[in-house]
Amino acid sequence: MPDFGISRKLHEGLILSEERLYNDAISILDSILPDNNNFTEDDATAWERRLGLIISLDVPLSDRKRAIARKMQHPGTQKPRQHFLYVQEELRKAGFDVYVYENRFPDGSGGYETKTPQEVAISPIGFEAQHGQFQHGQLQHGAVLVEKIVNSIDSFVDAPFDVGDNLKSTFFISSSTLGVNAIILESRMLEFRQLVLKLKPVQTVCFPFVSTVESIPYFVNLEDSQGLVKLEDDSFVLLENSFE
Repeated sequence: MPDFGISRKLHEGLILSEERLYNDAISILDSILPDNNNFTEDDATAWERRLGLIISLDVPLSDRKRAIARKMQHPGTQKPRQHFLYVQEELRKAGFDVYVYENRFPDGSGGYETKTPQEVAISPIGFEAQHGQFQHGQLQHGAVLVEKIVNSIDSFVDAPFDVGDNLKSTFFISSSTLGVNAIILESRMLEFRQLVLKLKPVQTVCFPFVSTVESIPYFVNLEDSQGLVKLEDDSFVLLENSFE
């Protein structure tokens, strides 16, 4: 093939065109699928807007990508998706380190009974932290405040809802130990409530044992850490028992 001939130029042009096509295709896939390092915050914002998710630029991109991926894989409602373990799986897929528990406990006579949040709670039912790190506990000024997720993304709207004495349609969200508060980023609290509302059967009421923090601690174990929680910036927060 002669140098600078028409055939050579044609093949070089085809090679460049194919390279551009390949790179453009990869770029499109990178911005569509939240499974790669080239998926940007702008891509996340665009998908959150399309999928009806909470848009919060303060949330780490990795958590936003997980929430978007979970939403993309949720094509509709089926009866198995009303199971509490499905709700738990979807919450964890979205990056929330929480566990879901049925309000169904052995009564000692071969049957089952329900319990109130106060009966389930492992003292303390909520935490107050120095330096304002923990924003939402479940205890304030000595009075137990049981948070609920019923019909609204705003907790103050659901607060006056009267669950009544029949707790068969209620469930709990907590840490790996029922009754001990799970830790959620403050910037993701509305997203958490929104996701619970979308996942739970409409007739059910959720009692969440959660506390919000500005940054996720490396560990939260009162017995092992003697009340100290280490944050991502290597600072420590002292948890105070609200019942004392």
